Amino acid sequence: MSYKSYFGYIEKLGGNGWLRVKLNDGLIWPLPEFLKVLVTKSEDREEFQILEGRFRDKKASVKKKDWTWTDWDGSFIENDIQQGYPHKGPAKIKFYIKSKKIEIDGLGEFNAKTEDNNPPPVGRHDIEIPYEPHPLGEGYTAQAKYAKTWFRIGHFGDRFLHCGSISAGCITVEDIHKWDEIYNHLIISRKGFDSIGTVEIIDK
Repeated sequence: MSYKSYFGYIEKLGGNGWLRVKLNDGLIWPLPEFLKVLVTKSEDREEFQILEGRFRDKKASVKKKDWTWTDWDGSFIENDIQQGYPHKGPAKIKFYIKSKKIEIDGLGEFNAKTEDNNPPPVGRHDIEIPYEPHPLGEGYTAQAKYAKTWFRIGHFGDRFLHCGSISAGCITVEDIHKWDEIYNHLIISRKGFDSIGTVEIIDK
C-alpha cells in the first residue's frame, strides 16, 4: 500500500530550536523548527523533502521519538491540515545605525548596535531563514535560550541579526534577555521560500 504524503513543518522543539536530521547525501545537519517540509514516508524514520531555506529541495530523514501519552505518534513533524499553518507574513524591521535602535513591526523597539567602522550597507535587505546554529551565541544562552540562532542579512556574506554585546558589522541586539521574544516572532515569519522578512538599515 502506498504512503500518502503530506505537507507539514518541524514542530516547536523546545531546547535551542534545532533538529538534527540526516540528509540523503549522509550529512548530519540541524534544521530550524517551523521549517516547511513534505513528508513522504513515516515509519521508524520519517522521510521528507525540505521545501524552504538553504537546503530547499533536498531530501532528509529523522528517527522518530519514543511514543508518549502526550505525543502518541512520535513525530517531529506537524501536519499542516491537522495543526494549522504556523507561518505569518514577512517580518518588517528597521535598524537605525546612529540611534542604536531596532524597530520590529508588531513587536516593539530594542537596543541594538553595529561596528561603527563597518556597518551593514544602508538600504533594505532580506533576512534569511536560519540555516545553522552559531557557536558564538553560546555565551549568551543563560540569558536567551535561542542565542545561537542568528538570522543572516542578505543572501551572502557574514552579517547577521543576533543578540550579544559585541558586533563586527552585524546588527547586534543588546537587549539579550528579550532575544527569545524576538526569535519567537521572527522564526514563524516568512517572505518567500528563503527569507523571514526584510530589514531597512537607516543611517540615523
